Amino acid sequence: MIEQIRPNLFRITVPLPHSPLKYLNAYVLRGEERNCLIDTGLNRNTCLQALNQGLAELGVDMERTDILVTHIHSDHSGLVPTLYAQGASIWMGGADAEILTQPFDWSKIQDFARINGLPEQELEQAKDSNPGFKFRPRGEVETQELKDGDIVRCGEFQLRCLLTPGHSSGHISFYEPDQGLLFAGDTLLQEITPNISQWLPGENPLHDYLESLSRLHEFDISLVLPGHRRLFSEHRERIEQLQEHHHKRLEEVLTIVRDHPGHAFHIASHMTWDLDTKEWESFPLAQKWFATGEALAHLNFLQSRGEIRKEFDGRHDIWFS
Repeated sequence: MIEQIRPNLFRITVPLPHSPLKYLNAYVLRGEERNCLIDTGLNRNTCLQALNQGLAELGVDMERTDILVTHIHSDHSGLVPTLYAQGASIWMGGADAEILTQPFDWSKIQDFARINGLPEQELEQAKDSNPGFKFRPRGEVETQELKDGDIVRCGEFQLRCLLTPGHSSGHISFYEPDQGLLFAGDTLLQEITPNISQWLPGENPLHDYLESLSRLHEFDISLVLPGHRRLFSEHRERIEQLQEHHHKRLEEVLTIVRDHPGHAFHIASHMTWDLDTKEWESFPLAQKWFATGEALAHLNFLQSRGEIRKEFDGRHDIWFS
């Protein structure tokens, strides 16, 4: 489906089958000389057909198109190599571009998951069942790096690149000051809370995310164009809701660590989750993986503030208050 938002600005809704996200918002900015496409969809035929149909209706030629990728997650970058092969140029934040253009060692994520308590027999299954892995971008691609403060011009639009890490390390949002537009990727979503997870040691994604929210709070924005679900205004109200959500989450995790010390998988099993099934044992495997990653993001944030500590017991990282 195509929706015109402003003159020369359109949204193509790209379906994400069997995902609670429902669809990806791919945005098209048309210019006389070149066009811009923001995000693509998963690397699967359903997404490609929907995106191609929308691009064809809008008369968008890939050889005259710059693809701006908000972040590396497969529902946003999955079709990048396919469109690159059709002549598009690819632009994205440096930290995420490294993951796209260099062979990624999934064993690093699996090793990190293992010491944080994910059961050994489920590690390979969790990877293979993860849609981000199944429908990841495949194929050769060259990227141009977007840096914080860069300006991307497309027709009457001048997009200022804002580095907004947290949901991913190299997440870029795009701000159009003249019209007060923010292409927010997955940093700001309405109705659903962006997933903030830790997948590798040495990261502090929740700290980064809260810093990104504080930064966006200062901008004058009339319309947020998110990566999923509906467009919305009142960005400051939504930012404050998200900040409050994570502060409450931190209080919950701190209480759990005090009452139930253990590895992150164990702590995640005691957290509250908005799923149809309430029993941890009945959670889909992919949801257990995401829950553990979210628990880790909050645990490491608390550790960075000196409120909890961890010790390696020879097999797992164990969290204590």
